[in-house]
Amino acid sequence: MPTTRAQELRKTFDTLLAELLRETGASRATLRLDDPRYGFHSDDVVAEAVAQGEESMRGASGINHRAAATAQWLEQNRRLLVQNDFASGPAAPEKLRMHYRVKAQMLAPVIRDGRLDGWVSIHEAKSARRWSEADKAAIERAAHMVVAELSQTHP
Repeated sequence: MPTTRAQELRKTFDTLLAELLRETGASRATLRLDDPRYGFHSDDVVAEAVAQGEESMRGASGINHRAAATAQWLEQNRRLLVQNDFASGPAAPEKLRMHYRVKAQMLAPVIRDGRLDGWVSIHEAKSARRWSEADKAAIERAAHMVVAELSQTHP
């Protein structure tokens, strides 16, 4: 059962992602995070914001996200992954592309104590998308805010 602090964190992160979604006008924003203190695991979203008409990924833990080529790319490169479309770069999980109809995405790493503990992702389901510099800055800011919030927590 999640702790009260875990519930507070989820609410804080949901609000953060709602702002990210508003800033970028994208289809969905998610946070995947591994932190056993709070029962967080990257195979399910810790927090999420979705545009009207888009399907939530909350509770859909059928993808091993750590094994995905995109997460492996983050592990190796430790920087923002920008995919304006899926024609090149690391392959996104098939379920993300087929079931959720994602056409473009960005993933910003959440790095704590030298570990890739998770990532903030933003998806575009309407079409391929050229992410703007403002979009890139917004998702990186969100990832930094996640790290800052977690550094203030005490299990």
